[in-house]
Amino acid sequence: MVILLLLWFGWRAQNEVLPEIKNYAFADKKVAVLKLPKELNEASGLSFASDGRLLCHNDEKGTINEIDPRSGNILKSYSLGKYVIYRDDLEGIATKRDTIFMTNSSGTILRFLPGKNGERVPFQSFKTGLSIRNDVEGLAYDPATDCLLLACKGEASLDFRNPLPASQKAVYAFSLKTYKLLPQPRFLLPVLKITAQLKEKDFAPSSIERHPRTGNFFILAARGNAIVELDANGNLLGLSALPKSVHPQPEGLAIAADGTLLICNEGGSPTKPGRLVAYPPQ
Repeated sequence: MVILLLLWFGWRAQNEVLPEIKNYAFADKKVAVLKLPKELNEASGLSFASDGRLLCHNDEKGTINEIDPRSGNILKSYSLGKYVIYRDDLEGIATKRDTIFMTNSSGTILRFLPGKNGERVPFQSFKTGLSIRNDVEGLAYDPATDCLLLACKGEASLDFRNPLPASQKAVYAFSLKTYKLLPQPRFLLPVLKITAQLKEKDFAPSSIERHPRTGNFFILAARGNAIVELDANGNLLGLSALPKSVHPQPEGLAIAADGTLLICNEGGSPTKPGRLVAYPPQ
């Protein structure tokens, strides 16, 4: 009887329908869309600094742009290092007070301070133990644990000799106290459950962000065109599909202090501009 009850509860959890995410009109196809400057055709990472500045960067260049969230215009730009040294795409950006962090797809963390317009700023790099097989895409700062969270689009496992199921996607935590990666994933996403409800083939994280008011986390997926909300313990709270007419390739995610949620979309080619879409809380 106990075994039957466990199987029933497991089946129920797997087949439970997730509600739409509350407080944001993600299904609105008439939401205002801002075209980003050509410098951000490949807009990837997005983050609000503690003083309200909105930071955005491209995949392939170590250039950080401060942009006006109301117009999409670039207010200031500065670059990392004296030379181009990036072997992998730069994917995510996050801030802790004045310090800015970025990650590349191999999971290396870059740490630096903001620069003046046109300046090249020095940076430090830190290996995490993640690799290109994990394909890190998202980066967020969690003040509750003083950790950076790295969302993986690729394999979930750190130890590829003992892989986690291919039906899961992982988010790992990198401590800013020890500058080491915690060995167990902070979150594991049940991809099959998510894709079954979306009727999509995949859900591959492209960005992660903590909501400053609720402490919940939002994970965005370009491959799957959707966004999920989960609590600090990793429990899924909601799931919303994103209209492809509004979000052709959603890559970056940021949430302002007032709860306004912004998504940036890669243009996909030099002739197609990136897009910035804002969702005020309802």
